[in-house]
Amino acid sequence: MRYTTMSAMRPSIGAEEEPRTTQDTGAIDEAVLRDSRRRILRLFAAVAVHPLLALPLGVRAAAAPQHLSFRALRNGSAIGVHTVSFQQDGERLVVTTRIDISVKVLFFTAFYLKHEAEEVWQAGRLVAVKSTTDDNGTRLQVSGTAVQGGFRIIGDEGPFLAPAELLTSNMLWDTRMLSADRLIDVQYGGVIGLVVKPLGPALVDTPHGQVRANRHHLITPHYAGTLFHDSSGRWVKALIEAKGEIIEYALAN
Repeated sequence: MRYTTMSAMRPSIGAEEEPRTTQDTGAIDEAVLRDSRRRILRLFAAVAVHPLLALPLGVRAAAAPQHLSFRALRNGSAIGVHTVSFQQDGERLVVTTRIDISVKVLFFTAFYLKHEAEEVWQAGRLVAVKSTTDDNGTRLQVSGTAVQGGFRIIGDEGPFLAPAELLTSNMLWDTRMLSADRLIDVQYGGVIGLVVKPLGPALVDTPHGQVRANRHHLITPHYAGTLFHDSSGRWVKALIEAKGEIIEYALAN
């Protein structure tokens, strides 16, 4: 930036400054008023098209996604639930995942999974996470926070620095997962690989009628399965392969 010295701003000795006439001043004032009117009209037009522009900056956060609730089914029988809830907190999105599944064979519990996680997202980046898991008697805890240069996640095997842009293993609801090849593991900690293969469209029954959905098969070290997302990107169904079983997620809301 170039600065002008005070001496350069003073008129030279002996030089006479040409006085401005009333006509000149009036022309300048009229030009300023015209420019101000144009700016105000542009602002009103922008607010009419984008009403959120009229709100304070901290209130302009996008609306949270719709909550998701799935019934977990095995051979058509209910064995549990998987829910995802969203809460907008200013410019942050808080995502809470709850899984409670129990498979019984001949009155005995063959396996069960209880998992609860809270993720905090801001500007498309994970800024914090905490989770607890009971995987058939194995209890796990994971926590993490964004740091300079990445995301520091702590699991049973200790701390790990993950790339800042990674999604998490719980983000079955987000179609960005379908183009990822690595994920932050919210259940066990660390980073896991992901392989995704498109399978084409299919019709899915939902509480609001039948919808056309895109299918993708995915494989991770801990689970595999097929995800179904409708044309708007909403998660509407899943077939999860775990513990040698196929568990169907049927949308309940």
